[in-house]
Amino acid sequence: MVYRYLICSLFILLSFTSTGQIDKEFWFAVPYANPTNGRIPVFLRIQAYSLPATITINIPANPGFTGKTITLNANQATSLDLSSWLTNLENKTENTVLNRGLHIVSTNEISVYYELYGSSNYAPGTNSDLFPLKGRNALGTSFFTPFQTTWDNQIDIDAWASFDIVATEDSTQIKITPAQNIVGHQASVPFTITLNKGQTWSGRALLTDAVIRPTGTTIQSTKPIAVTVKDDSMLKDDSWDLGGDQIVPIDQLGTEYIIMKHANDSLTDNDNAYILAIAPNTDIFTGGNSTPVATLQTGEQLEISITETLYLTASNPVYIIHVTGFGNELAEAILPQINCTGSKELGFIRSNDEDLVLNILTKAGNEGNFTLNNKTTLIQASDFKTITGTTQWLYASKLFSITDIPELKANLLQNSSGYFHLSVMNGSADRTGFRYGFFSDFGFVDLGPDQTMCPGSKTELSAGIQKDSYLWSTGETTSTIIAKDSGTYSVIVTKEQCSFKDTVHISLYPHTGKIIINKDDSICAYQHVVINTNSNYHDFVWSTSEKTDSITVSKQGNYSVTANNQYGCANTDSVKITVLPSPQGSIVYSPANDIDFCNTELSLVDLTAPPNFKSYLWYNAQTTQTIQTPRNDNGIYSVKVTNNYGCEDTITAIIDCSTYIEVYNLITPNGDTMNDFFEVKGLLPNTYALKIYNSWGALVYSDDAYNNVWKGKPLEDGVYYYSLIHHQGKRNLKGWLHVVR
Repeated sequence: MVYRYLICSLFILLSFTSTGQIDKEFWFAVPYANPTNGRIPVFLRIQAYSLPATITINIPANPGFTGKTITLNANQATSLDLSSWLTNLENKTENTVLNRGLHIVSTNEISVYYELYGSSNYAPGTNSDLFPLKGRNALGTSFFTPFQTTWDNQIDIDAWASFDIVATEDSTQIKITPAQNIVGHQASVPFTITLNKGQTWSGRALLTDAVIRPTGTTIQSTKPIAVTVKDDSMLKDDSWDLGGDQIVPIDQLGTEYIIMKHANDSLTDNDNAYILAIAPNTDIFTGGNSTPVATLQTGEQLEISITETLYLTASNPVYIIHVTGFGNELAEAILPQINCTGSKELGFIRSNDEDLVLNILTKAGNEGNFTLNNKTTLIQASDFKTITGTTQWLYASKLFSITDIPELKANLLQNSSGYFHLSVMNGSADRTGFRYGFFSDFGFVDLGPDQTMCPGSKTELSAGIQKDSYLWSTGETTSTIIAKDSGTYSVIVTKEQCSFKDTVHISLYPHTGKIIINKDDSICAYQHVVINTNSNYHDFVWSTSEKTDSITVSKQGNYSVTANNQYGCANTDSVKITVLPSPQGSIVYSPANDIDFCNTELSLVDLTAPPNFKSYLWYNAQTTQTIQTPRNDNGIYSVKVTNNYGCEDTITAIIDCSTYIEVYNLITPNGDTMNDFFEVKGLLPNTYALKIYNSWGALVYSDDAYNNVWKGKPLEDGVYYYSLIHHQGKRNLKGWLHVVR
């Protein structure tokens, strides 16, 4: 639960609860505008302040959409054309859950406004208005919808009044009670919708008649939402103009307002204010009079024609939406209450070279201390006028040339002694369009909703900028603090005569255990091990670059993994795999000399494996360390040994006797069993190729795998020549032989 209240010297408790339109995070439900009167281009106008900012712009409920990241230097501004995004942003389809909420996050404070600069066949910017995004000012759980009720929407061009909602958290339950019939729902009949983070919903007026706008519709939610109101193509004489704004929740409202009349137009019939009550028996007072001009009940709205700058108070908090313009060109803006609000510096961007009027409201004593773009001559004390009904406040409404305030550039208005409110009017009275928006702080301190964060992480708590002082429950006195632990955090901020307090509770998600199930483990060199993970985790990234829930390894080392648990908390875990030493050593044989071993006349030879192994298993199935065995024809002698770690390996001795041969070069194939064959002593099977040539060099016998079997057939007695070639090229022998029968 978040608690917010205002502490004044008279111990009056109020509910001004935000940080101003300069913020680090913004949500916006983008309104639909008809293409006949102009729906493109549309822009985000973004301005950084004293620190550079990296800004991410995205549509979080649409995972297939690619957002954009931009970087601004300190005090730099930019305009981002969102026209190509509109099919993913505009809430055209009413009474339907859509995935179209716009989300903007910055590393440092910025101001942002959405400008619909709709162009038609008549001229650029014919259907235009500003929608200043109010950051945390815009977020709340209880809203009423104010609308102008004077000018109808132009018929037959798909132009309507509507309110658009965006959710900032999953599973947000929103109860809506329409004050008039809207598409799909009857007046006074509550209904509930459910939105996840970034999803939107639009409620559209049933008809284009101004008198049946859904004025006073109540919107209540279980989690913070933001709401946009829009009046497309408001018809005045032969002009059709868009009006709208991002509104604020009821805890941002107040009882004291000033409606500034701009000085650029003598017409008075297009300057109206609409006061919407949110509580019963709300008395409305104007010009400092003690007699109310009206008493409103909950959801009722009063229309006042503005012929001069008007001081207005109410007995209960109210909404005020102000519709004004140049000539017949209209736009509208939600007004900020003026008690303990305002800013000391504000940035804005001039859209074009048409007329630009700044309306500035400040307390008496501050009027001579303004600088605009570091110039003190552009706004002077003589520009300010008194307001009927109050001696505390002064206002200026001043037209600026394109030289004084260039278009599409960062502009900065500052006051060195106090707070002020600023609205910007930009447009023309000759059918090209008009834009109107307030850029000043609407409220005061808002630490946001209670948070649950991941163990070991941290979160920044911000009490907003441009305040007089800060005192946190931690004892810190900065505008922001870093919370690393769970607990309740509160801050008291002061601004002029008011002190505001807000409280937020930080809790931690529960620990979900280690990611890796395996303990540190040992394996033998020829083995592998599967490293498994806890089923509570997902989105794995291993130190091996694999992204599966388990990996198979065979090398020694530390294996680490990063993964997210069911709460979205990232965690890192590791396991150490040790590769145990393999058995080492060599076989000792007797006779120890290869020549002696190969030429021995013994029927058995001795083979001895390395000592100190747990077990032995020879190639011939014997299991002792030392064995006696006949010589192998292939010369390969092996033993499998197991060490005390349980690791096995095979040790092999290769004693190649194939080169230790001796040729007997006399054959007497007479059947007396003596010298009947061409014999090669020590010959191993299939190791030599034999070729026999006569004295003329002709090949008379050949055997590619000679095995002491040739008896001299079919040759006659005589002298011949032989060639013995080793199959691996290890030895080649040539000589003569004599065949005698």
